[in-house]
Amino acid sequence: MLKGGGTLGAFLLALSCLIFIHELGHFAVARWVGVKVLRFSIGLGHPLWRRQAKNGTEWVVALIPLGGYVRMLDEREGPVSPLEIQQAFNQKTLAQRSAIVVAGPLANFLLAWLLFSLLYALGIPGQRPCLDTPETGTLAWNAGIRAGECVLSLEGGAIRTWQDFELEWPRAIRGRRTVTLVTRDDRGQEEVHRLATVQATSAAEEGVEASGFHLRAPPLPPVVGQVIPDSVAEEAGLKPLDQLLRVAGQPVETWAQVVKIVENHPQAIVEIELQRAGQTRKLQVIPRAVDLPDGRRIGRIGISPEVTETMRRQWTVLEKDSPLTALGHGAMKTWSLTMLTLDSFGQMLTGQASLDDLGGPVRIASLAGESARSGLLSYLQFMALISLSLGVLNLLPIPLLDGGHLLYHAVEWVRGRPLSMEILGLTQRLGFFLLAGLMVFTFLNDLRHFFNH
Repeated sequence: MLKGGGTLGAFLLALSCLIFIHELGHFAVARWVGVKVLRFSIGLGHPLWRRQAKNGTEWVVALIPLGGYVRMLDEREGPVSPLEIQQAFNQKTLAQRSAIVVAGPLANFLLAWLLFSLLYALGIPGQRPCLDTPETGTLAWNAGIRAGECVLSLEGGAIRTWQDFELEWPRAIRGRRTVTLVTRDDRGQEEVHRLATVQATSAAEEGVEASGFHLRAPPLPPVVGQVIPDSVAEEAGLKPLDQLLRVAGQPVETWAQVVKIVENHPQAIVEIELQRAGQTRKLQVIPRAVDLPDGRRIGRIGISPEVTETMRRQWTVLEKDSPLTALGHGAMKTWSLTMLTLDSFGQMLTGQASLDDLGGPVRIASLAGESARSGLLSYLQFMALISLSLGVLNLLPIPLLDGGHLLYHAVEWVRGRPLSMEILGLTQRLGFFLLAGLMVFTFLNDLRHFFNH
């Protein structure tokens, strides 16, 4: 069971692995093109452990586990022996230097691809993309979507789970006047729907639910199947096989009713009446508030329903591929999420998405702990997502990031000579203050999120 120390441990393990992979990309290409690496550090600040390799590279684990670096031989940072001048970074061609810089983010993308591929090979459980009745007047209603239809494809791309549909829908409608959706009804007949889209003005308006699509909930009884460790449900005393009778004073006959009531009571005291071993009991729980990407705030308590194997086969699907097919699906997943991440950055810059969505180390640590508690597959998926985000973040054209160095190289290619040390120093100081401000902002965001939830 993961408590606070487990959450921190899960976070540090994931972050250290991702930093190591990123810096290993820089290191491997630097050595490949003949650049001498002076230090390979995981972490920043005071070294806690160090070892000198035979090739002269010092390997270091430092105190602050929020970054890392590869220090290379460079005439701009100190005198270089004439015997080693050809091993200096600044003596390499522009293409070689750019390859060293871009290798770090590429290593993160490669890791994300391999992790997603591994997950597809092992099997990712998901919900079948079957739809409930849409609200009157929504895009889904106007297109003739009705309860019981299951999504097969969107704009020609296969949709295998509800999670796939949630991911692909915003990208499909962006910039298009119509989209094509293929479904199959309860009788096995396929329907082709052409939906006339409306240009969304915010991320919330691009969500599937804003367009009238809702996941059809299976008719499950209100019986607890699992209680997530360290959740508010566990703290309140809920146990597996508890049959819920009333939630917030309302009688419940299905699990969907339980979910709806809990979601409508974030950070509010909710009384639960249940039956356990033939005895009726009452408990109080305060649902944890969760902010969704579409802007809604809902409550969650950390329980899942009791599902029979027959129901599991009927309502869930296991996305499991052969190794070769998994590599292809892993690549498509990496590409889709990379584009979605770039879209999210763009929406924040243009004001279409709230900057409050930006999370820092505290929120990432919380997600690491939650994913680790949910099992190995969830933790690997978390690592893949964070690795991909690190790759995208490092390619942003901000001085001190890899993208900033690539911007310098682009200017050098256009001018025919590198920027002066004065301009480099000035832009790097600006980059430092920008990144420091961003870190403070995300940290304050995390604190606000923590105290509000």
